[in-house]
Amino acid sequence: MKLERLFEVKDQKLYTLSGDAVSLEGKAFPVKWSDVEAGVEEYNEDFLAKLRDELKSLEEKGEFVFIEPVFDKHADYEQFTAAMKHCARRVKDCVSVIGFAIPSEIFEQRAFYMEELSAKHAQYCFFCKKSAETNVVLY
Repeated sequence: MKLERLFEVKDQKLYTLSGDAVSLEGKAFPVKWSDVEAGVEEYNEDFLAKLRDELKSLEEKGEFVFIEPVFDKHADYEQFTAAMKHCARRVKDCVSVIGFAIPSEIFEQRAFYMEELSAKHAQYCFFCKKSAETNVVLY
């Protein structure tokens, strides 16, 4: 199931396709890498099913969030990206997901991360913290 894009990024701000500005306040939905991936490419399908159910309940309320992956394991960016790509596949039909955040730990590899997650999820927007403040960079 391929979802249509509902949001777009213009001048580092998030908008609906009809042009209304969207605040990012309260939109982060943290997901720990260790909850998604129990071992190397061994995914916690029970967790992912519950995550999908939770995101679907937000959809029913008309609420939108972006997944904020928590980089809480020690491994390379490719393994992390594979885990988040798997997560994206499991929540692919959740209209409530605006996109994914880019953890600072993989900022230098953000192009690879965004390309991998966008391959089958072109509707996603990407976010990363610009600094210690709450400034956000949108892609």
